[in-house]
Amino acid sequence: MLDSSDKAVKAAYPGMAVTVTGWKSLPNAGDEVLQGSEADVKKAIANRVRKADLEATMEDLEAINQQRRLERDRREAGAAEEALGEPAAHHQAEQGPKELRLVVKGDVSGSVEAVVDALQCIGNKEACVKIISSGVGDVTESDVLRAQAAQGKHLCFT
Repeated sequence: MLDSSDKAVKAAYPGMAVTVTGWKSLPNAGDEVLQGSEADVKKAIANRVRKADLEATMEDLEAINQQRRLERDRREAGAAEEALGEPAAHHQAEQGPKELRLVVKGDVSGSVEAVVDALQCIGNKEACVKIISSGVGDVTESDVLRAQAAQGKHLCFT
């Protein structure tokens, strides 16, 4: 850590401006910083990465399963209408508000949090916003695939 005059400091107190170097990735706002041996740190990082990957996979899987359920219900409804002699093109309106699904990415965690909070407040009985995921960093192929699996739109800002 370096203070505002580029001198090394051992502790940063409230209101003190410091520059922290050595991070491999940007921590989120409010993250706690702990000290540990290098082996413990590597183990903790590996566990966090594995947990984040598992959660992302589960979210993607749930979105895919939901889409499959909707498609199956539509096919069954179309088959039932045809059996009753009604045209298959005449479907009942979907129940509930329409959702705008978004993946939010940004370069600063505070901005991402502010945008997510503002977007979640938007909505009424006809339409609402659902944040699929949010994060800091560049838009990756995984982000695009996640949005596609949830039939979402991709919102990117810097």
